[in-house]
Amino acid sequence: MRKLSAATVVIASTMLSPAFGADLPVKANPVPVYSWTGWYGGVNAGYGWQDKNAAFTGDVVTNPLIGAGTVFTDGLVQISQQGPGNGLVHQPYQQPLNASSFVGGGQFGYNWQIDRNWVAGFEADLQYANAKGSALFNAPDTPGVQLSAASSHQLDWFGTVRGRIGYLITDRFLAFGTGGLAYGGTKSQASISIINASAWNVGAPATQIFCNGFTTCLAGASSQTSVGWTAGGGLEYAVLPNVTIKGEYLHIDLGDQNVVLTVQSPTTGNGFVNARFSNAYDIVRAGMNFRF
Repeated sequence: MRKLSAATVVIASTMLSPAFGADLPVKANPVPVYSWTGWYGGVNAGYGWQDKNAAFTGDVVTNPLIGAGTVFTDGLVQISQQGPGNGLVHQPYQQPLNASSFVGGGQFGYNWQIDRNWVAGFEADLQYANAKGSALFNAPDTPGVQLSAASSHQLDWFGTVRGRIGYLITDRFLAFGTGGLAYGGTKSQASISIINASAWNVGAPATQIFCNGFTTCLAGASSQTSVGWTAGGGLEYAVLPNVTIKGEYLHIDLGDQNVVLTVQSPTTGNGFVNARFSNAYDIVRAGMNFRF
């Protein structure tokens, strides 16, 4: 019996020795799952563009552009002696404005990881932009009054405040949608001139314009901060525990901007023209965020 007890002690000592313990399997520590919860800030850069028209309409319902008998249609200027009761209805004259530019700025926001697969949050950004578009139409060289119409539009800067909701494809790879408020600084201007020696005299109960040759007849400009909406989506990937990179698309719509073109001295009369500009843009950009 004493021999059995001694053997048991020897075996137990051998099993507890470092040499024997080194051969036992070691339980691995679990790899931590990446967490998206927290504040972040970063920078971005990209490209913005617009493919819209400037629409000119006038102050006589039956002949929208410049009162009785005068319209821009299909690149031609038509002068008619018929007044506003003639039943003619013309589509507004439109000029294509293709604007594009570099955009860049910064953003900050907060993420909540709802569960293993979903992330919600908000983000605000402020962006530099210099998207300019302009157009010029000169009437063909034909007898009578030859008119010229010019317009330009510009987005100087914009910002957004958006909600975000995303799905985690992996613990570090996020696909998200976003939308919310957009605002920005915009400038628009337009003018109508005579480019030959013929005078332009339009007289009607609602409209009178008396403009000499080689003269700017009507002009107007507007500079404002516009407010609207934005929506888009993108992808974001965590390259380091506190650094993510992203690519996203945003459509921003700041509403229409109206410019009233009034007579310019020495032109006289009470006629006017409205030029309507669209403040809708598309943005693609890449960015980097740093988590706090």
